[in-house]
Amino acid sequence: MQEQAEPSNAAIRILVADDEQNHVRALCDTLGAQGYAMSGCTSAAQALELLRQGRFELLLADLVMPGTGGIALVREARALDPDLACIIMTGEGSIASAVQAMQVGALDYILKPCRLAAILPVLGRAIETRQLRIDNATLERQVRQHAAELAAMNADLERARREAERASAMKSAFLATMSHELRTPLNAILGFAQILNSDSLPSTPVQKKVFVGHILQAGKHLLALINEVLDLARVESGALSVTMEPVALAPVLAECQALMAPLADRHKVALCFPAPGPVHLLCDRLRLKQVLINILSNAIKYNREHGCVTVGCDTGATGAVRIAVRDTGAGLDPGQLAQLFEPFNRLGREAGTEEGTGIGLALTRHLVQLMGGTIEVESVPGAGTTFRVAFAPCAPAARAASGAGAGPARAAQPVSTLLYIEDNPASLCLVEEIVRPRADLRLLSARDGQSGIALARRHLPQLILVDINLPGIDGYAIRRALLEDPQTAGIPVIAVSARAMPDDMALGKDAGFYCYLTKPLDIDVFVSVVERALGERAGAPG
Repeated sequence: MQEQAEPSNAAIRILVADDEQNHVRALCDTLGAQGYAMSGCTSAAQALELLRQGRFELLLADLVMPGTGGIALVREARALDPDLACIIMTGEGSIASAVQAMQVGALDYILKPCRLAAILPVLGRAIETRQLRIDNATLERQVRQHAAELAAMNADLERARREAERASAMKSAFLATMSHELRTPLNAILGFAQILNSDSLPSTPVQKKVFVGHILQAGKHLLALINEVLDLARVESGALSVTMEPVALAPVLAECQALMAPLADRHKVALCFPAPGPVHLLCDRLRLKQVLINILSNAIKYNREHGCVTVGCDTGATGAVRIAVRDTGAGLDPGQLAQLFEPFNRLGREAGTEEGTGIGLALTRHLVQLMGGTIEVESVPGAGTTFRVAFAPCAPAARAASGAGAGPARAAQPVSTLLYIEDNPASLCLVEEIVRPRADLRLLSARDGQSGIALARRHLPQLILVDINLPGIDGYAIRRALLEDPQTAGIPVIAVSARAMPDDMALGKDAGFYCYLTKPLDIDVFVSVVERALGERAGAPG
């Protein structure tokens, strides 16, 4: 075997395989002088070994060699490197064999004895053909890749289109449902209010009480609907926070049982609650109750008549406390289970008689996850559904000596002055009616910010209630003015506003309000916040 050092300017590496040593040397010298990087060997075995060790662009193979001939060498060489350009060297009497070699992959043939003028054009064509093969293969790969990418993009676009259509259909269904859900209670509110206000439609005191009950029920339904939508928006935007604390499970379940009993009676569904014992969870008490009520209300509403809802409690393998709610309803198929937690999706029950918007379970899952818990669902069509929520256990929290949930005693309390700055007569009238039966409270009122600030400085009330949207200066400006005056800086100020979006509540917190209450007011919550603020004010050092 003979090998010639590769010239520094050589770009094309050529391997010569010929059993005639003199022919190998002559070709290497001649073509090396033309700038090619030449290597030579005298057998097919040596040629294959060199091909395995390094990359060559072109192979010149003698057609007839001892052992493995040129045709077999071309076949094996092309198997090692499909891009290799192969040329057969043959005597004049072996043209047919040379053509046969071309059928297995050789690009051309050269007649012996080899003349430089005949070799160079053949080498040029072979190198160009090789490069064309490589370019074509690269182009084919790129075309296939681009076709695959285009197919993937089209598939993504089709999925996005279907998802957009489904989302649009869900939103349309949601808007239709929301219209129904809003108009139905509004019909009761406005209808019965018109009767109560009418001189031509007299009603007895008993009827008036019934009408007011319908108005209250419809109003509470509207408020729950609005709160649910707002909660979902706050959770999805990351604006909803939870207060994690040890929560006794037994009292929460007892409250849920009491709240769900009327609904269960209306649907003729039995409730079975356990006695969980002294179990405490690490969660937000209010949000835990909201989660359980959402699950329980669905279990009752979509149960069968004379069905049953069973609540169970156990400890999982990880130590988490699991609360299970089982119903005996129609159950859910796999397709419905897959869509169970999608907002606004009522799983085909839009036309049913049960109220709902498809928000509750989506919100429930968000709340459970926000509290670090898990939620699972099992369902068998025709046999019912089981929801399981799990939370981390914890030791019970230390209770205040006064007892959890006990409100401040009113006996022997001095009269506290409240100032309410509100431009809406109906809102002002509502608070006046709440305060009126209380001998321990005195209410002052102002219709605009400047008057309210003046009254605050003159009377120094124990508590100030401020509407946010006021003529002249708004509630935030009033809060700043009160903070800047040393006489009023220490008075707690509660915001009372119909602006109930997460950003509004965050602004209220940043502005330093004692609390941010949203309209319509929940009277029990309002009274509780007022009493807590007055209690803290009375207990503060003078």
